[in-house]
Amino acid sequence: MRALMLAGCLIGVALAGAALYAIAYEVERMETELASLELDIRKERESIHTLDAEWAYLARPDRVADLSERYLPDMRHLTAARIARLDDLPFEPLGDALDALPPEDLATPASMPVPQRRPLR
Repeated sequence: MRALMLAGCLIGVALAGAALYAIAYEVERMETELASLELDIRKERESIHTLDAEWAYLARPDRVADLSERYLPDMRHLTAARIARLDDLPFEPLGDALDALPPEDLATPASMPVPQRRPLR
């Protein structure tokens, strides 16, 4: 009876050791993956920072004004007289143009799929 208990304990210890080894290996793999992801995140943040700086440099008002004068000489400045009301725009009803399409091709709010958004991490 004692030998049977000893054998059971040894088997239990062996199984616990194997499980501990597997868990330790998995943790090590996940730590390596985490370090790799953190490095990728750091590189992307540096890239975003660089792109923000480049955008700020390229979007300087004096530079944009110079480029607009150089490449868009016929453009006029926007004045209040150039702003139109919605009622001033010509409106042409579609008439029967949509009747040529089958009803399943028409986009309606009920038939449109709702895009699923992934949560940000």
